[in-house]
Formats: sequence, C-alpha cells, structure tokens
Amino acid sequence: MSETDLSSNSLMPRTNWHSALLCSGVIGAVLFTTVYFCFSVISPNYFMMHESISRLQLQPYGWIQSLNYIVAGVLICTFAAGLRKEMVSGFGITLIPLFHAITGLGSILLGLITSQQVQTYIGGVTFISLVTSFFLMARRFASDPQWRGWVTYTLLTAVLMIVLCVFFDYSLMHTGRFSGVFERLIVITRLMWLFFFTARLLGGRSLAPVVDKELSSVVTEV
Repeated sequence: MSETDLSSNSLMPRTNWHSALLCSGVIGAVLFTTVYFCFSVISPNYFMMHESISRLQLQPYGWIQSLNYIVAGVLICTFAAGLRKEMVSGFGITLIPLFHAITGLGSILLGLITSQQVQTYIGGVTFISLVTSFFLMARRFASDPQWRGWVTYTLLTAVLMIVLCVFFDYSLMHTGRFSGVFERLIVITRLMWLFFFTARLLGGRSLAPVVDKELSSVVTEV
C-alpha cells in the first residue's frame, strides 16, 4: 500500500447525514439573516440601522423573530454534533463542539425569553461562547497542515467580532445610533467564516488528524 493510498483510506468517507450536520451551521446562519432582514423591512416603526435584532420580538408578529432565534439555535446545536463527529480526536474534540452547543442553547433562550434585560445577559454569554469557539478552532488549525492560513483568518474573524461588539455596546449605552448596523455586521462576519469553512470541508478537507508520515512510510515498507 502506498503512502497516498494510506492517507486517503485512513478515514471513512462522510455519510450524507454527517454532511448535512456540517452544513446546518451555515444554513442556520443564512436562514437567520434572511428572516430578520425581511422582517426588519416590513416591520412598522422599526429602524434597522439603530435597533437591535432582539427588538423585532416586540413588534407586531414578533413571534417570527422568536421562532427565528429558536430554529437558528437548533441548527447551531446540530452543527456542533457534526463537528464532534468530524474531529475524531485531537485538541478541542470536546470543548469546540461544547461551546458551539452553548451558543445554540443561548440562541434558543433568546427566542423563548423576550425580556430585554434578561436577553442582555443571555446575549453576553452567547457571544462569549461564540468567540471562544473561534479561538479554540484557531488552536486546532495551528496543528493541522490541511488548514494552513486558517489560523490567521479565524483569529482576525474573532477579533473583528469583538471590536464590533464593543461598538455595539457603546452605541446602546450612549446615543443608540447605528447599534443595529454593528450587530448585523457581527452576524455577517460569522456567516462569511461559516460559509468558507463549510465549503472547504465539503471540498475535501477534514478536521480529523492527518496520518503521521513516519507511520505511513513504515506501513509502505511492510
């Protein structure tokens, strides 16, 4: 058996169900963005640029945004399950899916609870878990040659989201102007990362550890 054959056959191919789990993250993000944007446009007395997404729940038919949070949260949790299955072993095999699951549960709670004060705390925990998952993913990428360049991209994404969150919080506590813009930029920044990440996975990359070259050469000699 050659080294190439060993590398290609060392992992079982993904099932359609596994691929669907991995796609659920970007599907959820696209669906969430589409629903809140369309609902923002048609909601009376709602100013998209200056109001947070959660305030859509206070509009007529606000249950639409509540349901949007819940569906997005469920899809994030299924994405976490797909990541856990994908990783097989190595750094972050438990923590990375766990923090994604916390993010998903936070989104579900945002849909179930409409109190703005309570949502502030839930949103804070959810954002921290989301950013933490990015830093953990960057650490995972650092030890995997299949993901060369993704350490920098992932860290820049996390930092950009933090900066946007600071602007969002500052805007809410002071003038309130453009707070909606900053929050939506956070959502879009995450969506873009998820899109490219999922495309790379479906394009043939894997999060499973690479077969050790020395082990491959030994097997080849045998």
